[in-house]
Formats: sequence, structure tokens, C-alpha cells
Amino acid sequence: MLVGLGWLSSCNNHPSAPARSPRVVSPYFNLSEFISGQIKQLQATHAKVEKTVTTKPGAPETKVLPDVDWTQELETFNQADINKPALRAAYEITKSTTPDNQIKTTYRKRPGYRDATVEYLEVSVSPEQQVTQIIGKYREDNYLVSSAKDFSLTCAPVNGQNQIMTYQINGTQKTIFFAPLHYQVQAKIR
Repeated sequence: MLVGLGWLSSCNNHPSAPARSPRVVSPYFNLSEFISGQIKQLQATHAKVEKTVTTKPGAPETKVLPDVDWTQELETFNQADINKPALRAAYEITKSTTPDNQIKTTYRKRPGYRDATVEYLEVSVSPEQQVTQIIGKYREDNYLVSSAKDFSLTCAPVNGQNQIMTYQINGTQKTIFFAPLHYQVQAKIR
């Protein structure tokens, strides 16, 4: 019986700290955190973007945008974050080394995970541990809208920091009331 051992804890002059729950580390690349860092960096440098948008069957339209809402501009990439607790076992992970010694990690959706909207996410990292390329496919279907987006971005060092240089989105959106909309966005950050 352990009655009477309360004096052991009362001799401690330090207040006891509440127990911290251990932080669960996801096995997946944290795309949302990466994009948030890029948004801060692009806002701080007042980066511009040269953007070409094509809707089929229309002609491409190119504009240079000096004032960019980077949160809105990179929303497709934030939507593709696979680090939700419900998705902890949703993706199979494979790694390979490219001829230029980059590590390419691919996260491919396992069968049966309907709530996982990202079909696959591929992240290439340089030997210096810098993201060089991200490629993926996002798909969402509900009773009103069906949409699919193939997306990619490339990064390179700029003033000593790794930065998004280009990104591309090819998408289709179909609502129950309208014909499908096919579009392509190509962008270069300046």
C-alpha cells in the first residue's frame, strides 16, 4: 500500500509542469508548411508573376501581375496537403535517387481512401536538402462539382534562399449544370 508517500512530492520545490502530449510527426512531406514559407518569402521580396492562362477553346492570355495575393495564388498547392490526421495511412511512400543525386519521394494514394483528394504527390529534394520540384494530382468529386488538377512547381536558389521559380496547373472542372471547363495556368516568378 502506497498511502503516506505523498511527502515525497511535497519536498520538491519545483511546481510540476503539465504533461505535454508528444507531437505526432507525419510521415508525409508537409506541403502546407512549405507553401506558407514560400508565401512569406514571396511577400517579403514583393515578387511579381508572369502568368499565362488558357481556357479551352480560347487563346492564351499572358499578364505580368505586380501585386500578387500569394495565399490565393498558391491555393491549389495548399489544397494538396496530405498531412491531415485522417490520412495518416492513406499513402504509400516510395523513394528513389535520380541521376543527379536528388531524392524523389512519391506519396501515392492507397485504394479505399475516398476522403484523400490527392491522388499522388512527388517531391524532389537536392543533396543540399532543398526542394527542387513538386508534382501532383488533386481530384475532388461531390454531387455538384467534379474537378481534377495536375500541378507542378520548380524551385531554385535566389539570394541564398530556395524559392519557387515556376508553377503550372492543368485542370478540369465540371458542374452538373454546365459543360466542363478545361484550363491551364503557367507562371514564372520574377
